[in-house]
Amino acid sequence: MPLSAEPYRYALFVVLSVPLAVWAVVDGGEAQRLVATALLRREPRRSRLSGLAAVPIDLVTLAVTGYCWIGVVVNLAYPTRSLFGMSGEYRDSWGGPTLAGAWAVHALAGIVFLLLVPWILRAYVAVWRRVMGA
Repeated sequence: MPLSAEPYRYALFVVLSVPLAVWAVVDGGEAQRLVATALLRREPRRSRLSGLAAVPIDLVTLAVTGYCWIGVVVNLAYPTRSLFGMSGEYRDSWGGPTLAGAWAVHALAGIVFLLLVPWILRAYVAVWRRVMGA
């Protein structure tokens, strides 16, 4: 599932969901309906305020999936951690004292994050569809 387009469409929707919910108050939910139809493959009810009900779920999901995506990037690209402002010292890290061992252990964590994100996003979309009546 991580190699399909579905989790990436869902991740884009998570990023856009809060601004769309706020904008729904102005346009009656039309932009939210169009984006949800395109990215989630379901058409929600058109409403000014129902999108605001999903904002707490949107914010929590944005934080959790953002953390997971950062975990994917930082762990798979372990030798480049110093570019992200993190410690580049691998001798005392998990899998050390060699760079190959540290990178292998962190790459496994990155793969776990990569496999976890689609399931988090799928659960989010299921809850969002229920809240929005899609």
